[in-house]
Amino acid sequence: MRPGSVLMLDRNRSLDGLRGVAVILTFLVHYWGTYMATFRGGNPNVVRFAEWNNPFDRVLYWIFHSHHGVYIFFMLSGFLICRIALKTSFNYAAFVGKRVVRVYPAFLLALIICAALSPFLLIPPPTWQTVGLNLLFLNGVPQLGVPGIVFNNVTWSLFYEMAFYLVFPLVVVVGRRVGVPIVPAIVLAGIIAAYLPGVMGFYAEFFLFLFAGALVATFSQSAVKAVAEAFPDYAVIALYLLITSFFTVGLLTTSQFVWAFAGCGSVILCKAIDGQSAIARALAWKPLSELGRISYSFYLLHSVAISLVFKEWWLLYIQRAGTIPNAIYLGAAAFAGSTFLAWVSYQLAERFYFKSHAPVDVRALEPA
Repeated sequence: MRPGSVLMLDRNRSLDGLRGVAVILTFLVHYWGTYMATFRGGNPNVVRFAEWNNPFDRVLYWIFHSHHGVYIFFMLSGFLICRIALKTSFNYAAFVGKRVVRVYPAFLLALIICAALSPFLLIPPPTWQTVGLNLLFLNGVPQLGVPGIVFNNVTWSLFYEMAFYLVFPLVVVVGRRVGVPIVPAIVLAGIIAAYLPGVMGFYAEFFLFLFAGALVATFSQSAVKAVAEAFPDYAVIALYLLITSFFTVGLLTTSQFVWAFAGCGSVILCKAIDGQSAIARALAWKPLSELGRISYSFYLLHSVAISLVFKEWWLLYIQRAGTIPNAIYLGAAAFAGSTFLAWVSYQLAERFYFKSHAPVDVRALEPA
C-alpha cells in the first residue's frame, strides 16, 4: 500500500465518504425542495428553471434537482453486492438472509418513529394495509399506487435495492454455470432490468446505476487504477457539474442523464476504490466518512427531522436575522437533528450487524 493511502484494513474510508456525500445531497434536495414549495412561491417539481427569476431561487432549484445522492447509493450497492457474489464461497440463501438482517431493523425502527410522530404533525396514521405493502417496498412501484409511510417516501429506492439483491446474484451464479463471462452477463442483465419493465409501463432505468456499480466490481486492481488515473480530479468535478447542470436546465433527457451520470459515477467510484487521488483523500475526511457509516439510518430518518423543523419554523425563526440566513440556520438545525436520529438508529438497529459481519474486501479486485 502506498504512503498516504486512505484504504484501511477493515474499511475503505473514501467509499464511506462517498456515502456521506450521497446522503448530504439527498438531505439538500428534500430540505430545499420543501423550503421552496413552502416559502418561495412554487413547487420545484412543477415550476421550471426558467420561471425562477431570483438568483437565490435558481441556485436552490439546481440543488433540488441534484437528485443524485440516491444514484450514488445505487452504484455503491451494485459494486459491493457484486463483490460478494463473485466470491467462490458465495451462498445465495445465506446472502439473502444477511440482506434481510441488514435492511429491515433500521427500516422497521424508522417506520415506528414515523408512525409515532404522525399525530404530532397532524398527519393521519397509515392503515395496516399500507404498512404491510410498505414492508415489501411496493411503494417503489408507482403503478401500484401504494403511498409511502409518513416521512418515509424515500424508501421507494429500497424496492430497487431489494430487487437487485434478489436477482443479481442469480445472474452471476447462472452465468458461471452456463459459461457466460461475467461482464457480458452484467451488461445484458442490466439492459433487460432497466428497459423490459417499460413494456408494462414501469420506468426502471435507475437499475442501470446498480449494474454500472456491479460492472466496476469486475475490474482488476490495475483497471481501477487506470480509470482513476486517466481522469484528473478537476476533469471529474467539471464533468459532474456539467452533466448535472445540463440535466437541471433541460438540455439532457432523463435517459441521457442516466447513462452520462452512470459513466461519471463509475469514474468517481474507481477513484474512491483506488484511494490515491485528492478526491479520494477528501472523501476520506473523518467527519464525512463517519457520516457515511450511519448514512442508511440518516437516509431513512432525515425527512423526520426536516418535518419537525418546518412544523416549528416560526418558533425557531430569528426575526432580526432575515430570510436567507434563517433558511440556512434552520437547514443546519434539520441536518443536526437528522444526524442525531441517525446515530441513535445506528446504535440500536445497525451496529449489531457490523459487529458480526466483516466489511466487504474492496482491495482484492481480481475477478473471481
